[in-house]
Amino acid sequence: MSTNRVWVYAVVMFLLVGTILATQVTWLMQSARIEESFLNQRVNSALCEAMDVLSKDCGLTANVETCISRGKGTFELPFETQDKIKIDSLIKYTLASYNIHVPFELKFSSVTGDSAKHALSMSQAVLYPGRSGKQNVLVRIEIPSQAQLVRSQINGMFILSIVVLMLLIWIFTSTVRALLREKKIRKETVDFINTMTHDLKTPISNISFAVTLLNRQTENDNEPKNQFVSIIESETVRLKDRARKILGLASVDAVLEEDSSDQTEISIHPLIASAVDSFKIKLNEMHGRIEMQLEANRAIVQGSHLQLSSAIMNIIDNAITYSQEGSIIKIRTRNEGKGITIEIEDDGPGIPVHEQALVFKKAYRVRSSRKLPEGFGLGLYLARTSVEKNGGKLSLSSDGVSGSCFTITLPVL
Repeated sequence: MSTNRVWVYAVVMFLLVGTILATQVTWLMQSARIEESFLNQRVNSALCEAMDVLSKDCGLTANVETCISRGKGTFELPFETQDKIKIDSLIKYTLASYNIHVPFELKFSSVTGDSAKHALSMSQAVLYPGRSGKQNVLVRIEIPSQAQLVRSQINGMFILSIVVLMLLIWIFTSTVRALLREKKIRKETVDFINTMTHDLKTPISNISFAVTLLNRQTENDNEPKNQFVSIIESETVRLKDRARKILGLASVDAVLEEDSSDQTEISIHPLIASAVDSFKIKLNEMHGRIEMQLEANRAIVQGSHLQLSSAIMNIIDNAITYSQEGSIIKIRTRNEGKGITIEIEDDGPGIPVHEQALVFKKAYRVRSSRKLPEGFGLGLYLARTSVEKNGGKLSLSSDGVSGSCFTITLPVL
């Protein structure tokens, strides 16, 4: 995954978290309003029940009516009166029956029987209901800590939501940091492998050159010396091959980390021709050749040049490596439906049927009784991964005895 893509995902994630947080706050505010409305309904129901009981106490109602008639507007009973204590106790009891345990204040005011029907609102009740045209006492409960009570009802949900969101942010941030750190370490590892490989190639080349000169000088010398020179030469070739393969390990990460979003239009036939040209020396050494039948009329695809070129070259290299001297490798293209099919066929030892599904796995090598060239088993894995990253498929067909055919299918423009 490229660094730019990681940061895009990070920004999108933080925007989503911000949206969730805003939605959560809005939902909590709505819940607070609903909770407040529900609280008012319960208080009003408790007050109405208390007023039903108080209206039957003639002595108490007479005292309240006398106090109201002396004052104007809203009137609060003195705390020291027995009536206030009695009313407070009753209302506390009815509120407790609705699971409301908060301090409150009582307010009394005078209204006529007709206007009392329209004066009622939340947390209010009429002490003398049903007396049309006569003075009634309107009782109202005021809860100074009502907002605090509502907040206490939703504080738990709010705190839990914040904790969960903060945990998500921490997990995502840690993941992004780990990805970036891993990418940095991988890049440093690849750079180290490249540096070490190139450092190895220089002395190897010098040794190889020295052995070549030594061979020329010892052609007429005794047999033991020629044998030692031959051993040095073979081991130099082997060491050179190991350095090349280590360099190939570094190229695997470079190819697979290529951002497939940076795709261009690619002509498949020139891509194949270029790949074949790079194997001319290797083909000459084994006295082999490649026959091309590029018959596809539509051969333009959208993809990564590095990845598709690497896929084709790895399959050709695999075919050359496991073929016998003088072998012929065939490359064919044709159009099928809305795509292009590329076939690369060799006449090597073949791949057993039970192993054909495994050859594309990373670091897997075919178990064969024959002695085959050594390697890391990454070529076909890299080929399939590269093809799939560009919207294509790579398959294999072989009778398990002789010859294999690798088929690449890609959508064309």
